[in-house]
Amino acid sequence: MNLIKRLAGLLAVAASCSAVAAPLLSEGFNDVAALPADGWAFINNSSPPGSTGWFQGNPAFFAAADGPAGSYVAANFNNAAFGGAVSNWLLTPELLLVNGESLNFSLRLLGEGLLDRVEVYVSSAGASTNVGADFSLLAAFESPAGTGWLDRRLALSGLAAPASGRYAFRYVVDDTSLNGNYVGIDSVSVNAIPEPGTVALVFLGALALVAPRRLRQSRGLWLLAGGLAAGTAAAQAGPDGLMRFPHVQVVSQPAAPAAPGPGGFMAYKDPVTGQLTGPNPEQAALLTAAARAPTPLLRQTPPAPRPAHGGISLMLDERQARYAVVRKAPDGSVHESCEPAPGGLK
Repeated sequence: MNLIKRLAGLLAVAASCSAVAAPLLSEGFNDVAALPADGWAFINNSSPPGSTGWFQGNPAFFAAADGPAGSYVAANFNNAAFGGAVSNWLLTPELLLVNGESLNFSLRLLGEGLLDRVEVYVSSAGASTNVGADFSLLAAFESPAGTGWLDRRLALSGLAAPASGRYAFRYVVDDTSLNGNYVGIDSVSVNAIPEPGTVALVFLGALALVAPRRLRQSRGLWLLAGGLAAGTAAAQAGPDGLMRFPHVQVVSQPAAPAAPGPGGFMAYKDPVTGQLTGPNPEQAALLTAAARAPTPLLRQTPPAPRPAHGGISLMLDERQARYAVVRKAPDGSVHESCEPAPGGLK
């Protein structure tokens, strides 16, 4: 009986691993200057470059989302010279990328009437820092008004197999003479959920280590392990990348309200293949510029001059035109007549 209890406890602990996300990265930005030593990369492709890059958060603008007031990473319009274009990248350390894992972070745009934009990318090319070729856009967030701190979560999907790569944040401003203010990022973490097959192997491996030799005593234990392994293998990954287990109800937390402004996701249609893909930085810039292009105003036609006799004509459609004429007689009386145009309907 003691052996059965121990095995049941061991299997229960192993099963719980399938529902708990294992953190692959956790960064609170207490010391931004130390990030390169931890594998982070800073790439400022702004044109022309300005006087700042990514730097320690300044509590004078706003405090961090969590922890000490200045414990977040920030960027501002001075990433490029006045009138230039900001393209400032912050790359995470190299990580294991698997379907179902999530990138979580807190983002704040200061705004104050000046458009700020932060884009999020992913690359499965190992430790590559080639942001022009190896990174694909996951999401973009922009606003001309202050957003406050908003918690964001992006689920990874579409990988053919687990890979090694990086996530990246990019601060974007088209023209610093017109837009760009100050942005902050805090509490970045990457969490992965173990594959169901891995958990099943843990069940069977644990049982093999301690199973009794006599078949009669072990029959119930094998049934217990087989049932748990089968239940784990029956789990399905939902469209959001989270695992769904039989007889388990999953309640999703409502998403945080979207930041004001256009924002949203982008997709690029390849003109040759017709396939939709995540745009590279240059394509994303073209899409953004097209979306912000002002809509041409319609030229209004001036009203027709009033006839000398005082009548006003109103065109109803191509089949009918009716007009009313009011005449004032010498005795002061007013007379009105309504006449159809030639060929019109009565």
